[in-house]
Amino acid sequence: MGKTELTEKFDRRENLRGTALTIMGGIFWGLAGVFGKYSFVYRGMTAQWRVNVRLIIVGIILLTAVYRKQGKDTWRVWKNKRHAIRMILYGVIGIAACQMTYYMAVDDSNAGIATVLQYTAPVMIMIYLAIRNRKMPNCTELTALFLAFAGTVLLATHGNLTELSISKITLVLGLLSAVATVFYNLLPGELMNEYGTFEIVGWAMLVSGILLLPVVRPWTIQGIIWDWQTVLCVGVVIIIGTVLSFGCYMEGVRLIGGTKASLFASIEPLTATVISILFMGGAFSWMDLFGFVGIIGAVTILSLPKKKA
Repeated sequence: MGKTELTEKFDRRENLRGTALTIMGGIFWGLAGVFGKYSFVYRGMTAQWRVNVRLIIVGIILLTAVYRKQGKDTWRVWKNKRHAIRMILYGVIGIAACQMTYYMAVDDSNAGIATVLQYTAPVMIMIYLAIRNRKMPNCTELTALFLAFAGTVLLATHGNLTELSISKITLVLGLLSAVATVFYNLLPGELMNEYGTFEIVGWAMLVSGILLLPVVRPWTIQGIIWDWQTVLCVGVVIIIGTVLSFGCYMEGVRLIGGTKASLFASIEPLTATVISILFMGGAFSWMDLFGFVGIIGAVTILSLPKKKA
């Protein structure tokens, strides 16, 4: 076997591994949403408690892993005031707000609807970049914009524009989680390239979690049923839905690139919807499914590589 064939075989294997890891990351994220809904309905947990505790625990886990590898360099982001402020804003607006609004939307409806509404974020990013660059979207981007808008309308109204089919709270929280996702993608800038993804995300989670403590006061929240099922739910959301999902997705991005990775990660709302139907008794109409298709179709279109001129 020649050198070229060996290289091609290695590239195919790495591409397959990256694809599998990215899909696993999307599945894990979808799974976390459903387990979150279960803990809200059956274990008396609140979205505020879950997000606050999750941010702190995952932040500690990520920073511990970074410290074992980098030692004292783990604190280097704090030596640059501008970078430290940007990292804190990323944590509060991009991570904490995103997770809080998402899980509150899950609590008010279900993981499938909340996840799909959050997936309007790429379209919002497209609109923002078009305004910032003072450049009209092209035909492909306009198609994606139409699909996302039509999907959201179908999901919210079932075609009856005079009446909402989901609560106003779910709609607002779901779209707010999408807005926060925009900040999640745009705020870090070059921070992750300079300091490393896990270092920035770890600090952002830990700091935002600490800042939420006097607001949420998780130690005062009553009514949580503590048993093995509750511990399992918390473990799935923290370990599988955050640490493993994020690790799988970022490794997938490294192997196949962000464009393909974001495309394959679109399995997240599908996973959340299917599991909600199978295990949580979630009910979705044909209008809901058409809305899902519209929004995921928009994300898919925006994820496809652009043709070279």
